Amino acid sequence: MTESAPSRFKTGDAVRVRLQTLHGNPRTPSYARGKVGIVVTVHGCMPNPLDHRGVYPPLYTIVFPISDVFPGRGEGALHADIHEDWLEPA
Repeated sequence: MTESAPSRFKTGDAVRVRLQTLHGNPRTPSYARGKVGIVVTVHGCMPNPLDHRGVYPPLYTIVFPISDVFPGRGEGALHADIHEDWLEPA
């Protein structure tokens, strides 16, 4: 982990995954886009040597109710690791 940028969100914050981003990591799962979840882990910034882009924005683990992401699939939760540039306050 690298401390190059402060984390905007903290554990317990409600966040919405953006539908689109103008820059940054394009690997955010499409099923999470537009959904609201809760930050359960703040990982901070990490270098990505495979990408040669330097350090990504802070990374978070977000938990979503599975019924919000996949309607009709019952109860439970889905966890996804998502970078800060994809997130906004909910």
